[in-house]
Amino acid sequence: MIAGFSALHDGSGRATGSELAGAASATRTAVRTRLDDLLTFPVLVGSGLITLNNFGGRSVSSGACAHRGIDIFPTDDVPRVLVSCIDGVLDGQRILEGSQGNAWVLRDGDGVSYRYHHVGEFEPGLEVGSVVRRGDVLGTMGSTGNAGNAHLHFEVRPDGTGANAIDPIPLLPFPIVGVVLGAPTGCS
Repeated sequence: MIAGFSALHDGSGRATGSELAGAASATRTAVRTRLDDLLTFPVLVGSGLITLNNFGGRSVSSGACAHRGIDIFPTDDVPRVLVSCIDGVLDGQRILEGSQGNAWVLRDGDGVSYRYHHVGEFEPGLEVGSVVRRGDVLGTMGSTGNAGNAHLHFEVRPDGTGANAIDPIPLLPFPIVGVVLGAPTGCS
């Protein structure tokens, strides 16, 4: 039984009201998790990358205010390598399905998923269930799906496979040498 719980209910599961009689208190100190732990940038950084700050902006496939990730583009024709942003497990792989094209879904130990869309080539030897470490090569940036130009569409979804994506920009270690971060273009 939870300490102090029996004093707050009458045995039927209903609250007795006595829980509102005094000042609130915490029995355990809150623990901050992952707020100071930035992600590894999902593209091997050299030079010539532009990160669009377009979370919540226009989506080619879903319309206004519906873009659930950010896009990272090269400024030249040099092939770009995609790397794991966290220690985790490859939880899903898509091959040329719909607008997102080839994709990896990476999941961390807390159930957060990180999605890499428009993958050009998958790293040989990796498959769903493979354990990866930060910085491990996942494949190359491509233009699969509805991508007109090679780029990475990168998403962070705290609830795993659900629809609730969050803006990855605050989770990335900006400023990054060789990477230009664009101005925000999302809907307000």
